[in-house]
Amino acid sequence: MKPQYPGNTTGVTDWKDSVGRPVRTDGCIFFLCTAGMAAVSVNMQKKPLRRGDLLVLTSDMFMSVEAVSSGFSADYVSLSGIMLETAYYKISDISLWDYLHFTPVIPLNARQQSLMGGWIAQVGWILDNMPSTNRITMLGYMVYNLFVAIDAEFAKTDIEARMEYKNNARDIINKFWSLLMKNSPNEKEVRFYADALSITPDYLYKVCRRIYGISPKALIDQQLAVEIKTLLSDTEMTVREIADRLCFEDDSYMCRFFRRATGLSPIQFRLRAKLSSKN
Repeated sequence: MKPQYPGNTTGVTDWKDSVGRPVRTDGCIFFLCTAGMAAVSVNMQKKPLRRGDLLVLTSDMFMSVEAVSSGFSADYVSLSGIMLETAYYKISDISLWDYLHFTPVIPLNARQQSLMGGWIAQVGWILDNMPSTNRITMLGYMVYNLFVAIDAEFAKTDIEARMEYKNNARDIINKFWSLLMKNSPNEKEVRFYADALSITPDYLYKVCRRIYGISPKALIDQQLAVEIKTLLSDTEMTVREIADRLCFEDDSYMCRFFRRATGLSPIQFRLRAKLSSKN
């Protein structure tokens, strides 16, 4: 399956082909909205993305595009993991990564928008013109400097005071999310994840309600619905093959599950996705 945003590329996107589909990365993607507006879901949190907003998507995040306005446009930089090693190594304080995990959409003022646009242009120039060894070094420090700037702005806010979760709850939810990304096709019960985290299902429910406002079962079902959408949109697998791959008892049960989650049958969703990709 060809990635939507291959590592170490820049470009412009209107997200028309991305609505209802997940956006994943093995490294990091920066999206700078330059026109219009979009609605995105990042780690199951719905966020608006407006003109001048910066969206930072890292490999431990899950994002899907919910809707886009006419005329929506975003400049993007997609970088592979090796380009991030300098930043990850030098920034030891995890508060920045916590901040980005829960606040992935960052509003920028006019000056910051101009600087971010220039940063994207510089990254594009380096990718196009510099030899690979110099490219890795230069981009590594550029990404590091950007994250330091984001961290500096973060330090000016009272965002930490407004994060109502405790350290223990944050740790649990991060581990739960990692388990969910790896196991959702095969494991659909809350008990599995609670046992893996060495906590009770009731405690996991309380943590998920505190952080996301919904139950862990709802998060599991949302992730499973996204997996079905991806296979329907990006492969030619039959409904039965998808049901087998995602460990449903049978394809009719998967169809009922998918209709409850989306309001559409799998065939209706596939047809709609194909029509959307042609428009």
